[in-house]
Amino acid sequence: MRSFDRVDELRLKRGVARLNKENPDAPPIVLEELTKEERAALLQQEKEWARKKEEVDRVQREADRLAKEAEWALAPPPSPSPEDPSKDKWQLDYDFGRERLEMKLAWEPGFSGFSFEDNTRIPAMCFTDDPMRDHTCTWSTLQIFTVKVAGLEDLQLPLDVYGMVAVRDKLDYSRNIIFSRTRDNCQTLTQQDPCLVLTGPSRAVFYRDKVYVEAVLKVKGTTESEDTDLSLLFERFECCEKMNLCVDVGECRHRSCMSSILYTSKLSTLEFTSGLVASSVEATIAMQIVEGSWPEGLQCKITACIGSLDHMEVLLLDSGEEKVPVSAADGTVELSRRVVSVESYGQLIVRGIMRRGGGDHGQVLAEGKASFVPFDAGRSCCMLGLGVCKLEVTVSWSRILLFHPVGGLPVTSGSGVAVSIGNSS
Repeated sequence: MRSFDRVDELRLKRGVARLNKENPDAPPIVLEELTKEERAALLQQEKEWARKKEEVDRVQREADRLAKEAEWALAPPPSPSPEDPSKDKWQLDYDFGRERLEMKLAWEPGFSGFSFEDNTRIPAMCFTDDPMRDHTCTWSTLQIFTVKVAGLEDLQLPLDVYGMVAVRDKLDYSRNIIFSRTRDNCQTLTQQDPCLVLTGPSRAVFYRDKVYVEAVLKVKGTTESEDTDLSLLFERFECCEKMNLCVDVGECRHRSCMSSILYTSKLSTLEFTSGLVASSVEATIAMQIVEGSWPEGLQCKITACIGSLDHMEVLLLDSGEEKVPVSAADGTVELSRRVVSVESYGQLIVRGIMRRGGGDHGQVLAEGKASFVPFDAGRSCCMLGLGVCKLEVTVSWSRILLFHPVGGLPVTSGSGVAVSIGNSS
């Protein structure tokens, strides 16, 4: 009920702002001065306005789509490009996937400025302060747990790896980076730990039918000219034939699931372990030390999971042998990853471990957890005690954008900064 009350209050504020803007010469409406009956009438009016606007937008989107299809039908078929003999099979497959996506979006409404190289402009926490229920929903999202180098050809670990791994969803088809390293900041993969240290996604990954996975990875050589291609792929990722094989035929799709998929290209096979989170909201996690300080020389490991898949953890931070990244100014812990998808009817669990040496086999000195019930919007806080220090965990909740924002959709990021998302650029 608290969530619905907050949504109605935001809708009322939006209605007041709209009416005052539409009637600049009339005395301004002050929300706090309205009677209960006036507030109820304004709320109903705002709901009706939003419904009509969405219907107009839907009709326009459909008209744009039909116009593009008619234009496409009259266009001459593209001439096939001659194959470049200098390119191997993997490069040709990658180029073909890129060209196919660019051709598809050339005829889609709102994608006139699309560039294959661009990162997503849709940030996390878009709807934390205003859920904008007419444009958002709780929806299935893809949660990436790990990306592992599961096989090598003509190479042996350890390897110094750099490059990029990204996912692309239907909201804007732009890169949502989950791994990114430059040549002078490689990650060393070993037999003991062949998994990439992920840093994304930057926002929840919307899942409807499919997403795309992309990897451009290299192995650092003695000189740049001696660098080796490790992986080059651009593939469709589909959870399964009917979205969720965990669900029986005829049963409502309310359960989340997980799977591992292998992609082979160039000199490696990458294993993506991921989960499809049903009816989800986006959780953006922040942590701050509010009591004590992190002891010098001790390691920190922070993970998150959802109640229905509590055996599958999203690694938010593992300091390893490095110093725990804590801001001296305010005690903020700089997490490697911070965006997690959570079932709207489920639970988010954040765990912390303080240990001494030896990696995962080191001596555990303190551990704790914080649990959260998801909201549609807003923020929730909980304390996480780890021995000599106490951390405040803040989760910013946001619903999932439902469709590509044709023409741009003004939203407010969690930092309160107004941004415009659209045209997928």
